[in-house]
Amino acid sequence: MQDHKVFQGFVANLSSYQKGKLQGEWVDFPTTQKRMAQVFSNLDTKDQDNVFIAEYKSKENQGLVAYLKPFTKLDEVNFFANMIRNLNENTRQVALTIMDLEGLEDINQCINVIYNLDKYALIPEVTTSKQLAAYKKIHPDSPSAKKHVGDFCDIGYVYQIGKIEIIYDGNVNRIPEKLKIVPMFEPFRQNNLPKEIQARIKDTLSHVEEKDEFQAYIANKNALELGEIKGEWVAFPTDMETIQVVFERIELNSPFDYVCLGVQSDVKGLDERIDETIHLDVLNYMAEEIESLAYRNDETFEIFESCVEVFDTANSYDILNMLENTDCYRLAQNQHTMQDVANKYMGDLKLPKALSKHIHIDIQGANDEVKPSEAAYFTKNGFLERLRLPTQYYTSHEDVPESSRIFPVLKEINKEDVKKSIVATLENAKSNKEPTKPSKSVKRDVER
Repeated sequence: MQDHKVFQGFVANLSSYQKGKLQGEWVDFPTTQKRMAQVFSNLDTKDQDNVFIAEYKSKENQGLVAYLKPFTKLDEVNFFANMIRNLNENTRQVALTIMDLEGLEDINQCINVIYNLDKYALIPEVTTSKQLAAYKKIHPDSPSAKKHVGDFCDIGYVYQIGKIEIIYDGNVNRIPEKLKIVPMFEPFRQNNLPKEIQARIKDTLSHVEEKDEFQAYIANKNALELGEIKGEWVAFPTDMETIQVVFERIELNSPFDYVCLGVQSDVKGLDERIDETIHLDVLNYMAEEIESLAYRNDETFEIFESCVEVFDTANSYDILNMLENTDCYRLAQNQHTMQDVANKYMGDLKLPKALSKHIHIDIQGANDEVKPSEAAYFTKNGFLERLRLPTQYYTSHEDVPESSRIFPVLKEINKEDVKKSIVATLENAKSNKEPTKPSKSVKRDVER
């Protein structure tokens, strides 16, 4: 294993860049969580969404840089760098050839190439079509003599011999923990604030105007930590322009410094399930989905409300998955259908005393066997019966449809503008240390 960096990335503060200032520093990849924690501290942020890699460079592995893009997740970049570092020089050359051969476009595909290196073969020192034809003539039984996909590189001919498997699907939770580098920070919690400010927040939220719509109280996190409440109730679903105006009114210096202190909704129990650090895109999409339930002439709203009542949630994505999986349940609300469910689940269904006077367990009428995917729960709306296991659709705010995203992005990241900003940043830093002309070699290195 080679004990040196594979490439470098210029890690920068996104909100600062969107205001016209490139604040960042070069980081060697692969790196460590300790090093990245220092970078986050230098960039004055605790939000990984407020950090992006603006540019990459590498003298030894310049071919890799073409596959690395801004906004690639830090953990993915580090994972990829580790995988490349563990390859010997020849295998690394083969991997780069495969990436070129397959015309890959993102880091996920590149990671899967390394997982599938055994699905390719190398014929050493065969670097031209003439040499390949001669090789096939000498080795007519070789897989290379059959129909295949292949390409030449500096060390030989690389071709595919097996079916590619998708091992990595972009879910960073599948990256080994020891290779993850995004630092863990204690999330904002109201109950960590002084008692006085908590009481003032409670009083502020109690003065909400009752409306027949989904509302959330969006506040300035930094102001709260200084003992001041700057926030307002916002009706959801909404749009990016509205959120930008709200952020200006509550005096956010960075769009990442907001928190959601409370939610008002027709869904009973939803408020206590909403995390204070919920992403605005998730909150908006959730509001859209809940709003759509009102237009359905069935029991879907009640099913969702029952799911909120009986199932534990680890985060806001669990709530989105509940909304998406309402068809996995049915709701028994009248005495006849509730009796049917009670019979089906026999003693597994614990009935409240008040209800047990009207519904009785009929063991003789029960099914022979209850499938593991089936279950029933007593809720305020009736018996919630699970017909099949739900599917997980959402694990990140990036899973939210583009049309529902409202998180303010002031401008698109322009790669050429970023390059110029990096050059200017490096040259300004150099001129502050040495009163000489900026080094042209630095500029060339960045522009490659």
